[in-house]
Amino acid sequence: MFIKYKFHNCFFIYLCFIFPSFIYAQNSKLDSLKIVLKKSNSALEKARACVSIADELYINDLDTVLPLSEAALKLLEDIKISNEAQRQDVLTIKAWAINNIGYVYKNYGNQSKALFYFLQALKIREQINDEKGIIESYNNMASVYNAHGDSEGALKYYKNGLEMARKIKDIKGEANILNNMAIIYEGDSATYDLALNYFTKSLELETTLNNSTAIGKILHNIAVRYQNKDDYTKAKDFYNRSIVIKTQNEDTKGLMNTFNSLANLEFEKGNTAEAEKLAEKSLKFAEELELTYGIIQASQTLYQIYSIQNKWQKALQMHEIYSEYKDLQIEESNSDETTQMQMQFEFDKKMAADSLKVVEEQKLIAERFKSEKVQRYALYGGLLLVAIFAVFMFNRFKVTQRQKQIIEIKEKETYQQKVLVEEQKHLIEEKHKEITDSINYAERIQRSFLATNDLLKENLKDFFVFFRPKDVVSGDFYWATKLNDNRFALVTADSTGHGVPGAIMSILNISSIEKAIDKGNTETAEVLNHTRQTIIDRLKKDGSIDGGKDGMDCSLIFFDFQKNNIQYSAANNPIWIIRENELIELRPDKMPIGKHDKDNISFTQHDFGLNKGDLIYTLTDGLPDQFGGPVGKKFMYKKLKDLLISISNENMNNQQDIINKAFNDWKGSLEQVDDVTLIGIKIS
Repeated sequence: MFIKYKFHNCFFIYLCFIFPSFIYAQNSKLDSLKIVLKKSNSALEKARACVSIADELYINDLDTVLPLSEAALKLLEDIKISNEAQRQDVLTIKAWAINNIGYVYKNYGNQSKALFYFLQALKIREQINDEKGIIESYNNMASVYNAHGDSEGALKYYKNGLEMARKIKDIKGEANILNNMAIIYEGDSATYDLALNYFTKSLELETTLNNSTAIGKILHNIAVRYQNKDDYTKAKDFYNRSIVIKTQNEDTKGLMNTFNSLANLEFEKGNTAEAEKLAEKSLKFAEELELTYGIIQASQTLYQIYSIQNKWQKALQMHEIYSEYKDLQIEESNSDETTQMQMQFEFDKKMAADSLKVVEEQKLIAERFKSEKVQRYALYGGLLLVAIFAVFMFNRFKVTQRQKQIIEIKEKETYQQKVLVEEQKHLIEEKHKEITDSINYAERIQRSFLATNDLLKENLKDFFVFFRPKDVVSGDFYWATKLNDNRFALVTADSTGHGVPGAIMSILNISSIEKAIDKGNTETAEVLNHTRQTIIDRLKKDGSIDGGKDGMDCSLIFFDFQKNNIQYSAANNPIWIIRENELIELRPDKMPIGKHDKDNISFTQHDFGLNKGDLIYTLTDGLPDQFGGPVGKKFMYKKLKDLLISISNENMNNQQDIINKAFNDWKGSLEQVDDVTLIGIKIS
């Protein structure tokens, strides 16, 4: 008991004092909840305070909701339930916390996980007949169906929730569902007027409740309806009213959506300068909140604006951001998993109902025949006992004989199985050893092709190499050589595949680069062009119809330390230079080294002057693509850039240690998804 009590007290001291930026002193309700966390000895009251704080912080600080809800669940696990009232309280708070976790995943775009937690909350609420909670769960599940484009499924849950809300006079639940149904009806021109009617009714109900957060959302939705009808004057008026309320509520997420919608309205009216300012505000909020869908919608809007303004560089940057986050959104979506969870839920409910029906039928049958059985046993009991005893004695003898035979057979079978298992175990161990030895030998062979540490020290002086293969051998590699004109060549590359196939491909790629340089090619573009042709020619012999399409992404740099400049060419992999705490990106050609629809186009070649103290980073996509963090998202290029800028004043050894720790912390217990290579060089 002492250990558990100590843990809980330490944890809530942490919540109260380490989280001061989340629990604002101006909010009296939060202040009172904070006091409960600090002073209460009741695990139940602390759990209720955790989920209440999560509700208060949901709009302005989404990242705090998950740890607070998980803390509540941990507290509830340790409660020993002594009566039915306490059981109801525990299950009510448990469903509340689980539902909040679903909110977090829904807002981060992970709809399958959101539905999983919403379903768990609904099961508990149906179990305890929490009607208001059931209404909320119906609303949440419908929102997930709507996010997947299943408006029919969404309306089914919305209508069930609306019927129950009106039955128990749950004004808040009714208003919320009417607003969400209106959003669906707004998508069909035939039901536009019905949508406006629902929005208006929802706004009236929320006004009676003085729910400013919901009022801000509904004003936004009404504005969208008028914009779709090309009534720009009314649309802008409702958008501005929504912005005023959301600003008062510090509703950053809501402001993100409204600024983007208003930006699109101004763009449609031809006010591109005003549209640009609004869309940039929306993108800023989306990046602060790290909301994938918000970054997608704002970057798409800015791309259109910059394009019409002929700001091509900014337009390209927005298009790249849009593409990167759109790919991430596609990877995170999983409608099949969502459907499977829904089917499992319906199946569980049916099985439970059927089980209860069977139990009741069995009880009726048992009562009907109870009296008959008593009479039958009384009438024939004595005779039956005599017969049973005689049969029992005879059967005992026979059973004893059969058991003896079975035991002898089982002992023989057990011995044979033991021998067979030992033989198979020995065979598996030998095969495992052979495979392990082969892979380790392959790793030594592959390492002999990589740039040696002595060669790098002799030419680069101050540097680090962060190299983390996914398996023992790697598709990533780094290679270097001293050229005849005393320049130093460095390649950082990501071959197709990883593991043994990737390692074989890396050796082919290295030998192709060496061949290109041995042929006397002295320009980076010539080397990559020649390497590409060599790889294509060799893979034509792989037996496929079109010839192999494998190859690599890489960056190639020729260092001229006498002239303090570099010559470079790159295929898909960028080169980053940090100079005076600012990152300069040397962009690659958007094509691989290998068979491709652009393989007849020459790689481009550039020169770049170096200053003393410049930091040069070459990398593959393994680290930015690694999943991890609190909700299993990608690390992303932006986070890596920010990390490198933040540690640019550290020496190179410290930089490598910090990057290694950041990677391990982000990955956590998740599997490494790809080979990782990052090389840092300081110009002295």
